[in-house]
Amino acid sequence: SGSTGIPKGVPISRRNLHSFIDAFFALGYKVDETDKFLQMFDLTFDLSLMSYLTPLCIGACVYTIPSGEIKYTSIYSLLEDQNITVALMVPSILSYLRPYFEDIRLPNLKYSLFCGEALFNDITSEWFPCVPNALIQNVYGPTEATIFCLTYDWNKDIATEKSFNGIVCIGKPMNNMYSIIVDEHLKELSAGEKGEMCLSGGQLTPGYWSNPEKNKKTFFKYNFNGVERTFYKTGDLCFIDQDGDFMFCGRIDHQVKIQGFRVELSEIEHHVRVFTELSQVAAIATTDVIGNTQIILFIEKFTGNIDKLSNYLKEKLPSYMIPAEIKHIAVMPLNANGKIDRNALKKSL
Repeated sequence: SGSTGIPKGVPISRRNLHSFIDAFFALGYKVDETDKFLQMFDLTFDLSLMSYLTPLCIGACVYTIPSGEIKYTSIYSLLEDQNITVALMVPSILSYLRPYFEDIRLPNLKYSLFCGEALFNDITSEWFPCVPNALIQNVYGPTEATIFCLTYDWNKDIATEKSFNGIVCIGKPMNNMYSIIVDEHLKELSAGEKGEMCLSGGQLTPGYWSNPEKNKKTFFKYNFNGVERTFYKTGDLCFIDQDGDFMFCGRIDHQVKIQGFRVELSEIEHHVRVFTELSQVAAIATTDVIGNTQIILFIEKFTGNIDKLSNYLKEKLPSYMIPAEIKHIAVMPLNANGKIDRNALKKSL
């Protein structure tokens, strides 16, 4: 578990799985024994549970990526050759498929789900013609809340309004799950106010394995709608929009202080994506030789003019948010879960 790639002991009980499976099928997916599910995840990654347990519940088929293969080079062949109908993928996969979008057509795909990291509106819009008959769904949830627990059906007609800094809305909680936004004092915030996403409900783990200190820091009791519940602090920065949907803004630990100002690294990444039309972008906070915080920007496969990009960022961002350096990288490092490995980028500096 975890975007850092560092394993955490997260017990998932039968009760948690039962709650997830009930909530999954309550979403109204029209699936039966004739469907074909893609399973692209390592079995140590909790998303694999959805990819092989839910189809087995209805007698459907599970198709796996051959062991040892680089997933993004083989995934399209499997989707096309086996007429996959349900595919849960990490958004990073789209970045590698993007050069082939004009040729990709998957008319048999019914459900195209994305989870595990932020899904961006620009690349989702480009993916849309590739899956003409599919519902594109952004699903959200940490391992601690068993696979995923919020869902949002992407709609091209309102895509811009239902995104923040280019990140697609994560929607509303599934059955038997509860989510709130709190400040640093665990006070619940109103709609429109940014704070930490906290989760409770049937899918919530009992706690970390043999780690009482971490449990004390990340779980807390809160009276929600007249009932005292245990909530989990996700570390994700979110807010609730005017429709009651949750919007993801990035990780709280991706917020840094520069010259006394609070900076969201995801905002910098958003503007870079808009200019470059590339999705594999990472802004990393580090310190210079005299201890001041600075931002280093990594971009994968960028062939444009760095000076023009720098000038564009200066037009869009205040001076303290401008990257001190822009680094071109041939291949963005990914961790075992298929997410951008920010620790590896930081170590490369």
